[in-house]
Amino acid sequence: MEWSLEDVEQTSLRYPSTFFIPSQNERKKQKKGDWVRLHFVLEHPSEDGPRAERMWVEVTEKKRWSQKYIGILTNQPVYISSLQIGDIIEFEPKHIARILIPKDDPRWLDIGEKMALVSNKCLEKGNCVRWLYRETPDREDDSGWRLFEGTESDDYSSHASNISLVNIHSLLDKDPSLLMPLKGAIGTAFERENAKSRWIEVKDWNG
Repeated sequence: MEWSLEDVEQTSLRYPSTFFIPSQNERKKQKKGDWVRLHFVLEHPSEDGPRAERMWVEVTEKKRWSQKYIGILTNQPVYISSLQIGDIIEFEPKHIARILIPKDDPRWLDIGEKMALVSNKCLEKGNCVRWLYRETPDREDDSGWRLFEGTESDDYSSHASNISLVNIHSLLDKDPSLLMPLKGAIGTAFERENAKSRWIEVKDWNG
């Protein structure tokens, strides 16, 4: 076999500050018709190619007496020649890296697959996002959101090495309380005192 499914639970444990996945409960309650993203890891990746192909699978069956799912591959692989769109894939909750949220779900965001600039301080153990604002995006995959822990100096924030590019849905997997502010329009900003405080929109902010 030239590929294997990534155990994203183990990857999340190895990189808890940067690799976020849906909760175990969500990954275990998928049903027929739901779409999930799996990471197909290449056994022998090329030097200029990706480590894995991230592709969506539509769930067609959940095995009754086990935690296993059966699904259909909905993407045409680019690097894995032994797979084709429509192939049957068997997988487990530990392989589900992302869950497709339908538009009628309150958690759905039109920018969910776009990226945000996040201060590395927000990703440190024990820290959280306490200040965020949205500016006009500067590229197609940019949501415009900029997130901070709140204690960053200008010097800290000016260094690109202190800022990470993170998927919006990944941020919500790490901290579901971000859903409310992330629904804000361009030009909005929000703040809170700590992870348990409610978000407050900053009306006098000048971006």
